Amino acid sequence: MAFLKSLVQQWHKADLGYSLLLNFRRSEEIIQLFNGATDIKTVTNLIAALVYCEGEPIWLTKENQDTESPLKDELVFKCLVINCQILFIKVSQQSNLNQAERLILTLSNVWVNQKRDDQSSDDLIVLIKKIYSQVYSIELESRNVIKNMK
Repeated sequence: MAFLKSLVQQWHKADLGYSLLLNFRRSEEIIQLFNGATDIKTVTNLIAALVYCEGEPIWLTKENQDTESPLKDELVFKCLVINCQILFIKVSQQSNLNQAERLILTLSNVWVNQKRDDQSSDDLIVLIKKIYSQVYSIELESRNVIKNMK
């Protein structure tokens, strides 16, 4: 039974990753972020995996998510907030981010800058932008400490 439950959760993660991909592909500015080694599919699947890191999210129901169309913006906001919070915790614990994780933060910042006209998500925009700037401040500070030690 646990195997079946795990398999279903993996399926849902894949569906979420695909719906995120469809949403992000609508933005040329986001697509331009993926000219390097890390593919947009890798990043959207990582976003989905981090959303599911503590189990299946209650707010993400089949009714909310049509897997054949782009994920609704309010659900993308939730996914990005969860990811930014997890990545902030990782950085604050002195762990380095890999390229895909850095792209999640950059993608989040670009995406919320495009959604500024959405008044209902104003608090989430501010939160994501604050996390983005704090993560890069922490990383800059740790680089300066390492540089001064040499």
